Amino acid sequence: MACDKGKIEQELKAAFNEVDTDRSGFIDAGEVEKMLMCYLQGKGKKADPAKIKSEVAAFVKDLDKDKDNKVSLKEFTDFVMQFACA
Repeated sequence: MACDKGKIEQELKAAFNEVDTDRSGFIDAGEVEKMLMCYLQGKGKKADPAKIKSEVAAFVKDLDKDKDNKVSLKEFTDFVMQFACA
């Protein structure tokens, strides 16, 4: 089956918008931390806030190509698309 990049990009945009709760057009560490904590709590898992904060900081740093401490939709999509159709 061929990789439908257009469909994947639409799904990534929807996922990005779910995390971008302030509708700034960017994902920041606080939004990602909040999303992860809610997800883990919803699954009944105990979360270590310090560990999540550290891992989220590394995530944002990896994706943040222009070093503005936030992740744009393009940065997010470019990162995931490396693996989407590999």
